[in-house]
Amino acid sequence: MHLTRRQTLGLAAAAVAGTTVAGTSTAQAGTDRWVRETLRRMTLEQKVGQLFVCYAYGPTADTADARNTSLYGVATPAEVVRKFHLGGVIYFAWTDSVKDPQQIARLSNGLQGASLADSGIPLQISTDQEYGVVFRVGPPATQFPGAMALGATRSPEYARQAAGIGGRELKAVGISTDFAPVSDVNVNPLNPVIGVRSFSSDPAVVAALAAEQVKGYQRDGRIVSTAKHFPGHGDTATDSHTGIPVISHTLEEWTRIDRPPFEAAIRAGIQSIMTAHIVVPALDPAEDPATLSKPILTGILREQLRFDGVVITDSLGMKGVRDKYGDAEIPLRAIEAGVDQLLMPVDPGLAYNSVLDAVRGGRISEARIDQSVERILKLKLQTGVVEQPYVDLSRVAKVVGTPANYAAAQRIADRSTTLLKNDAGLLPLSPAPRKILVAGYTPAALGTALQNRGATAVVKDTGATPTDAKIDDAVAAAAGADLTVVLTMKAWDTEVTDKQAKQQKLVNALLATGRPVILVAVRDPYDVAYFPTASTTLATYGYAAVSMEALAKVLYGELAPTGKLPVAIPAQPDPSVTLHPFGHGLSFDQRQTRLTVASYNIHAGAGEDNVFDLDRTAQALKALNADVIGLQEVDVHWDARSEWRDTIAELAATLGMHAGFAPIYDLDPPTPGQPRRQYGVGVLSRFPLVRTENHPITRLSTQDPNPVPAPAPGFLEAEIDVRGRRVHVYCTHLDYRADPSVREAQVRDTVKILAGDRRKDLQILTGDFNAEATAPELAGLWTRLTDSWTATGTTSGGPNTYPAVDPVKRIDFVTVGTGLHVLRVAVSPEQAASDHRPVVADLSFRP
Repeated sequence: MHLTRRQTLGLAAAAVAGTTVAGTSTAQAGTDRWVRETLRRMTLEQKVGQLFVCYAYGPTADTADARNTSLYGVATPAEVVRKFHLGGVIYFAWTDSVKDPQQIARLSNGLQGASLADSGIPLQISTDQEYGVVFRVGPPATQFPGAMALGATRSPEYARQAAGIGGRELKAVGISTDFAPVSDVNVNPLNPVIGVRSFSSDPAVVAALAAEQVKGYQRDGRIVSTAKHFPGHGDTATDSHTGIPVISHTLEEWTRIDRPPFEAAIRAGIQSIMTAHIVVPALDPAEDPATLSKPILTGILREQLRFDGVVITDSLGMKGVRDKYGDAEIPLRAIEAGVDQLLMPVDPGLAYNSVLDAVRGGRISEARIDQSVERILKLKLQTGVVEQPYVDLSRVAKVVGTPANYAAAQRIADRSTTLLKNDAGLLPLSPAPRKILVAGYTPAALGTALQNRGATAVVKDTGATPTDAKIDDAVAAAAGADLTVVLTMKAWDTEVTDKQAKQQKLVNALLATGRPVILVAVRDPYDVAYFPTASTTLATYGYAAVSMEALAKVLYGELAPTGKLPVAIPAQPDPSVTLHPFGHGLSFDQRQTRLTVASYNIHAGAGEDNVFDLDRTAQALKALNADVIGLQEVDVHWDARSEWRDTIAELAATLGMHAGFAPIYDLDPPTPGQPRRQYGVGVLSRFPLVRTENHPITRLSTQDPNPVPAPAPGFLEAEIDVRGRRVHVYCTHLDYRADPSVREAQVRDTVKILAGDRRKDLQILTGDFNAEATAPELAGLWTRLTDSWTATGTTSGGPNTYPAVDPVKRIDFVTVGTGLHVLRVAVSPEQAASDHRPVVADLSFRP
């Protein structure tokens, strides 16, 4: 389809003016001339049609769809455009308009052809591509984090970059208008419809980022940007889709809170503003919805804020605008209030004919219609759709979803993740392989990201309203996992989203397991207030793949979280108390790699009955949540369990870990016919063992009637690779019965063995001594290595437990060499029938 001669008038002006309102005097003259001539040749029916932006069903312009026939009386999208002389169309997934970029581009070209054949005027094709949780054009188009995620970055540069790239991708498929950015200030945490669609609760943050997005869409992307929802939808507790929200702000509060973002957008050159179906008595005492309010749209928006661009309604099918007046009256009152474009009337034929009849009957003058049509025509000319109504199908793949665009989206997401609580010191996770349950809302993308990092991810998608069966299934899966990550989506909203609070039930059930749980609010950050016992919480503000990848990076310490809350989070059940203030956000040193090491004496698994139970021991070991566990005194004769090499292998298989074992003694059975008694030390590791070695060390030979010190095996070395660093984990049980000479020999042997490692390698010693922590013979060892409990100061004198051979005590320990930093240490509570308590040390080092 070729442009007519009339259409070509002013094209040079459009090329010069681009997406900005201002241009040279010559360009402006050309623009005005094209608009005047086009307006002069239009029929009234065509003029009225320009006011309407409607949807049509079908993936192509010529697809017949019974839904079109029912709504419009014609079958195909092209016929809908021609019948009502539409000024614009809007795309949704549910209208089959946005299957993939090529399909969208072909549909756009087909609809433009229909419009040009009808009136010679191209369509304004639009959609709601806010990104984050509201988008219409999905992958492979680039999916950017949404507004609140951008607010968490505090970066105007990122805001503009996302809008610029997004605008170029939309333009490439024929979409010339994006109904974004959301310019509402979300000051109400219970807002059911805005939430993370807003940049922030701070008017200054919203104003700054909204203005940059206007520049990105219009100057960089060269499409129309639409600020919404005027005069400000951020303090509502009612969804205008289902009711009429009433904003109780005073004029002073509106001026301070709601006005600044729209004012900033107008200063930035915004070409379109969308109205809100909200009642603001302070701005209009008649309490009409803003969409139908002349004091708000003409008095404030046009006259006070001096906006002369296109004003478009929000969808006229929403309850917030339909309750007070009938569907035939609504479009008339909107036009009388100052609206230019009418979006998605419930009955398009009724609305269209109602406007026609109002003009023919004199209620609305044709001059008033011309006023709006002139603005719409200018908008189309300035956007470039008059000059180039069709898109080049061969260029779509070169623009949409490119690797560079994906990388830009990931960079932005990487800066948005916000760490709210890390009370258990769980983050960052070590790089060790582990079994992770990922449950909750849309967990698949995070599961994939964790799998890519070596985890075994068990994904349980329980949705926004989990059933009891799904909750039970997730809790059962948590018992077999090393870690659970649970994702919530508006778990706070028990009025609309999750009426039975099943998400809250799911999270609380997982927390009650006692296993490590990471809670992530993947939409509204306010969710975390409803789970005060959760010790590790984060907010991502969206669940797009880039946000889940960024979350995985933070969990594993590949990047330090830098997001800062763009809203305050009130506590529950008392919202007058602030749980997390505006600007809150924790971080850590991403240059440090995390490693958790435990020392565990196998006696602790014997229980009160002093009988070894593999399952009981496995659960106790799992509860340590350690990457490496040193096992001591693997020595008690329990029938077939005397074969400890096999038993430790079975433990490792149960826990999904790698095992090493070093016998100290292989003793004759105390009773003939029973298995020989193995006595030794072992290592369990989430990391594969590169090498193991059983070093000899001075010991007392308890096999002899008169024990004498002699070299014997039983000093286990297990070498692992952690992000390119060799880590030597030594496990020993030093049982020298308080003999100072043996102590000295064992310390001397230990230091000698440790000295055999390369200087750049890392060393960790786990085990237990029968000694006092202050025994002088141990001084050489304590100075060679850093004692974890001394470094943290969390216990007094070391984790000494029950006296063993009085006055000597058993000292269970984890000590570290140069290059390792002790972050924290924990000593488990005393367990009955055991004189040992496991020691768990969180360590870090630089790769």
